[in-house]
Amino acid sequence: MKVKRFFAPDMRQAMKLVREEFGSDAAILSNNKVAGGVEIVTAVDYDASVLRQPASGLSEDQPDALTESLADALAKARDVIDQAQDDSGIVSDASAQLKRQNQSLSQRDNAEAMVGALGGTQRRSDESAAMKAMQSEIQGLRELLREQMKESMAERKPVEAMVQKRLKRMGASEAFIQRIISAIALDDSARFADAWSKAVEQLRSGVMSGSSDIIEQGGVVAFLGATGAGKTTVIGKLAADYVLKHGADNIALVTTDSYRIAAYEQLRTFGRILGVPVRVVDERNPLESALKALKSKALVLIDTAGLNSHDPAMNDQFRMLESASTRIRKYLVVSATSQASVLQSSYDLYKPQGLNGCVVTKLDEAVSGGEAMSLIADNRLPVTYISEGQRIPDDLRSGDSHYLVGRSLELLEMQEAGD
Repeated sequence: MKVKRFFAPDMRQAMKLVREEFGSDAAILSNNKVAGGVEIVTAVDYDASVLRQPASGLSEDQPDALTESLADALAKARDVIDQAQDDSGIVSDASAQLKRQNQSLSQRDNAEAMVGALGGTQRRSDESAAMKAMQSEIQGLRELLREQMKESMAERKPVEAMVQKRLKRMGASEAFIQRIISAIALDDSARFADAWSKAVEQLRSGVMSGSSDIIEQGGVVAFLGATGAGKTTVIGKLAADYVLKHGADNIALVTTDSYRIAAYEQLRTFGRILGVPVRVVDERNPLESALKALKSKALVLIDTAGLNSHDPAMNDQFRMLESASTRIRKYLVVSATSQASVLQSSYDLYKPQGLNGCVVTKLDEAVSGGEAMSLIADNRLPVTYISEGQRIPDDLRSGDSHYLVGRSLELLEMQEAGD
């Protein structure tokens, strides 16, 4: 068996090098992303007969059917790639072929599960290696086909492709991008400037603004979110704004974060500066008692602990908020500097609490605003406040979706100017 490594800027060029040297008979043993591109390891003149050797404990026809289905899927995938090089119009057929490949791989998984149920026997190491090599090659072909599909779409609809690329660079999610593209319904004669203007309008309409003003509405308000999202700073800004407008007599601050050492010290500092009472909730001082003692206050702001989703104390905190006899409005605090997956995970964790809106923080520190915009748009979560800066109470803006979109566009232009 001959083994050789190939390096290229992308998977398409790497596969081209393989075909030029070995033709279509090479098997990909592995493919990895490396600095400057991709590395793939290929083999030729390998013993394909191992794919047809029965595993111990199985009847002769079972392993043959399995390996033949994999070999058939691999051959079909190769055919798809060869045809796609000459004809970009086969993308839809290629997608169908990939679906059949996935079905074939699923058949293999079912067969392996059957082997375990029949007696826990394992396939021989050479057969397992051959199957992994075939899987790796199919994955490489799948990645190559995905790149070809993108190039084909760019050739057929260049303006649409340019809009999608810019939205993606902005940080927008795939779901949000697809809704925008569907809504603007570009035709073949569309100009990029007009298409982009339509996309921006869809951005503005897709991001919801919160209608309630916490300071004027009053009541009991809790701020939820991960550690470091900016909950305490937001509460300090709101408390300072309230004191400037209405005085310090009818506002109080509460913290449920008794889990971290001195976690409540920042809130107590705000309280001392503003002349506002601060209550700490712990095992000896339950939330219900604190709220009853503060029932005469027009506004009570609750700073919650940002705990790991697997921390048992998180469920204790949720039960404490849910069991309160006083109605508590809840707002999710998210940092614009967080990754899209982190933002979505935070939303999924706190969604069952019944969120009334969200506060976007650290917009001044972010390199893009699309991640926060997408969270709001994808989950129909209204933005109530936007925080950008450390000045209290100045750097807090009432929820304005147009402002969030505008700042995100400015950040995009800054990125492009730096290229």
